Amino acid sequence: MALLEVEALGVVIDSPRGPLEILRDVGFALESGRILGIVGESGSGKTMTALALMGLLPPGARAQGSVRLGGRELLRLDEHALCRLRGDRVAMIFQEPMSALNPLQPVGAQIAEPLRLHRKMPAAKAAAEARRLLARVHLPDPDRLAAAFPHQLSGGQRQRVMIAMALACGPDLLVADEPTTALDVTVQAQILDLLVELVEETGMSLILVSHDLAAVAETADEVLVLYGGTVVEHAPVAAMLRHRAHPYTQGLFAARPATGLFRAIPGSVPDLAALPPGCRFADRCPLAIAACGDGPPPLGLVGPGHRAACIRLEAAAATAEAS
Repeated sequence: MALLEVEALGVVIDSPRGPLEILRDVGFALESGRILGIVGESGSGKTMTALALMGLLPPGARAQGSVRLGGRELLRLDEHALCRLRGDRVAMIFQEPMSALNPLQPVGAQIAEPLRLHRKMPAAKAAAEARRLLARVHLPDPDRLAAAFPHQLSGGQRQRVMIAMALACGPDLLVADEPTTALDVTVQAQILDLLVELVEETGMSLILVSHDLAAVAETADEVLVLYGGTVVEHAPVAAMLRHRAHPYTQGLFAARPATGLFRAIPGSVPDLAALPPGCRFADRCPLAIAACGDGPPPLGLVGPGHRAACIRLEAAAATAEAS
């Protein structure tokens, strides 16, 4: 049995324009010691998926479907039960550490807090463990840094503090939401290498949320591509590198500046209040035909463990071979 099983996950949020479908029919399974990358543009549903898994949806949002951790259904838990789970068996690294960290507390005290809450660890022992965790995430002089406040640290140091805090109780699942945002390229690589190292060392599972398909491809075991709140492609990394089946995945890959052939995807993500009845990517897709608007495309089998939601997979394959 997989550690995490997500089936038909959907999120609806109330708005002045009526209920908005933020996520629809998102599903995947993740085994212990594996890394799943979730990629897509801003507004594709990546962060909302992460928040739904953690039970941290914004006010007015409702999750449906199933999220099971070790066979336990999380979507049916009340807030008290979720609080016992978060920071213990599941932990999250948020996108902006300066916002997530308490500016009025030394970082060592913040790392020690989940140990005192979940492990009932005495203050002195928790403080010592916090310093050990700072060293574990390759921060120098942990005694000095433990006494520092967030504003006294660099962006890369703050992100490592967030990782140390998330690791404090030895979670089974770590969710990292854009953990390298606003960091320079060198520090980004160091953070991603650290996360991979920690997965290999502890055997935990990692969900890495990112807009950067290339970074995820270098880090993850499998990739889930979201667009307009739906899964458009799901594949092992090696399979996706060989063959990007969906036109949107192809567009994301071609839009990387590193390719030297930067080609931005025309248009923008769909308005959640006016979602099309068919493929949500159709109005930006160079291969779209009238039938693409008839209904949501199913996830078709591309290869072992590789699926894509497109009725024009053959045409997309031909386009990929020609590019």
